Parts: sequence; C-alpha cells; structure tokens
Amino acid sequence: MPNPSFEAYFKCPDSYNYATDGKLAPGWFSPTTGTPDLYNECSRGDAGVPTNWAGHSKPYTGKGYAGIYCFVKGKEYREYLQTKLTEPLQEGVEYYVEYLFKLSSNSKYSIDRIGLLLSDTAIKQNNDLPLGATTYEYRMATAYSRTTGIWNKCRFFYKAKGGEQYLTIGNFSDNTSTRFRHLDFSKAKEPMLDRGAYYYIDDVRIIAYEEPKKKPEKPLIVEGYPEIKLDERYVLKNIYFEFDSARLMGNSFTELQKWISVIQYKKNWKIELTGHTDERGSEQYNLDLSLARVEAVAEYLISKGIDPTRFKLIGEGKRRPLSMGKDEAAHALNRRVEIRFLEK
Repeated sequence: MPNPSFEAYFKCPDSYNYATDGKLAPGWFSPTTGTPDLYNECSRGDAGVPTNWAGHSKPYTGKGYAGIYCFVKGKEYREYLQTKLTEPLQEGVEYYVEYLFKLSSNSKYSIDRIGLLLSDTAIKQNNDLPLGATTYEYRMATAYSRTTGIWNKCRFFYKAKGGEQYLTIGNFSDNTSTRFRHLDFSKAKEPMLDRGAYYYIDDVRIIAYEEPKKKPEKPLIVEGYPEIKLDERYVLKNIYFEFDSARLMGNSFTELQKWISVIQYKKNWKIELTGHTDERGSEQYNLDLSLARVEAVAEYLISKGIDPTRFKLIGEGKRRPLSMGKDEAAHALNRRVEIRFLEK
C-alpha cells in the first residue's frame, strides 16, 4: 500500500480539498468529482488534527488521516478514496485486508455501510454520484453507530482473482439503499454535515496472507546408518549377546545409545524390534531366544526413559535368514536385531 495511513502530503492541508485534478495525497486520489479531504497535525486551519471542521479526532496511528462524505440526506453525493497498489494481487493468493473508519463528531447522521472494492482497472466517473452497488462487487463494513468517538476496524480475507491493482473505499449504495440514523447530540455547523454522514479513514492495509509453511524436517540420522524413515527396517549393527543367552554384552550399549535421540524426538512413532537367530538349534528354541533378545534391547531403552507402550516385539527365530551360508560369517549375519518405526 502506498501512503497507507495518509501521513505524506503534497502540501500541508489547511482547509477543505478543492482539487479539480482528483489528487488528494501521494498515492491517493478521487475516482469521481467528489473531493475527499486530508487532515494532519501540521495544519493550523480547518484541516488540523485533532480538531478540524468535521469534528475532533486523534489519528488511529501517526499524524494524519483522510475524510469522505458517505451520505447526504436529500442529495446523492458521495466521496471516495482510491489508490493504486504497489503491485497487482496474485491469482489464488489469500490477502488480509484492513482499514479503520470513524464517524466525525460533527456529523448529523450515521449510516449502515462503508465498502472497500478491489479492481483490476481504475474507476473513473465524471460526477459525484454513488458508484453503484449493483455495478461493483465490494466488501461492506457495518458503520451503524450512535457514537462518534471510536475508530472501527473493518477486516477480511480476500482470495485474489489475479491482477487487482486498485483499491477504493466509500459508500457504493444510493440513498434509497442506505439506512441512516439521525444523531441528536451532534453540533454540526457546516450545512452539508447537518444533513450528512462524514467518516474519517486511516490505516489501510492489504497483506499477502498464507498459512504458515511447515519447515522441512531435518533428516533423522543415526551415525553409521542411512536416513531414518518410517516403515524401513534397520539392522542394529553392533549388538552382542553372551553365547546362547539373551544377556546384552557391554559393548552393545554404545550402539543403542545412538538411537535414543531419534526415539525420543519422534514420540508419535511406535518401535518394532524383531529378533533373528542363526540356523543352529530347534525352531522353538530359536523363537524363544530371539524374542528374549529383543526384550533385552527394549528393557535397556525403557531404562533410558522410553515409554514401554511404544514397543512391539517380534521373535522370528531362524525363519528369515539374510544368508544361506553354513559358515560362521553367515551365522553372524543371520544373528541380528532389526528396528522399524511405525505411525501410532
């Protein structure tokens, strides 16, 4: 947004805007012959802040704001604020749109609508009549109020069609469609304010909005193994048991310790441990031995704080050898514990 809170000016405003070229402030102009106004603390005249011809109001932020007639009883007169965005909206991207509006304290009426329009071309109308609610598709904010002392915020999310590069604010409806309310307490002195609803506008914003993107997870690495992934089997390389026993030998603990950080990090993963033996011995004996050995591995990990409910233990005995050899090298390859991670 250029000049989103109307802080910049061509010259310090001193009164009503009489510009015939439609220019209001850097980045802002009128799409019709209506004349929106600019207010700033620099002014010592009718365009001052916080006191000016339309009432009394501090800015929502900064030192300035703009003002527009949105309704005049008995007269179809409108003022609008228009700006060209610094870049067109991108198709399919969701944007957060926000602007602040406040009924001036000298207004004799309040109304039920202020709208914001996003368009791909500039609006140009050679009169000061309403732009037309049936012609333009716009978002409307409810402006009905009996109070003049509060900045109201209109905000919404907008999914861009692509190419929108102009933003226009004002009342797009005619007097017949606009509901209005008379304010007895107003001390309007200016003739049009005595029949009108005049609103200050400040802090117009449009921001590309997207759901926070998930940061790509760092690969899970255990020293000496490929990247750890779900549903992949990994042979625990340096796990040793006493001969014909399920008792872990001391040099196995160094290897198991490598896996603890991954297991603790992925708390939503179940841990499947599968034990295997070589071919020597009966099938039932090896089934029992392989299960006892994975139980020993699980017990060690549990002793380090791993939740015991996460484990699934399987003993395969000699059913799934990696090698069909008969020598000691083949036997050593087949005697193993495998670990696999599964979603809970």
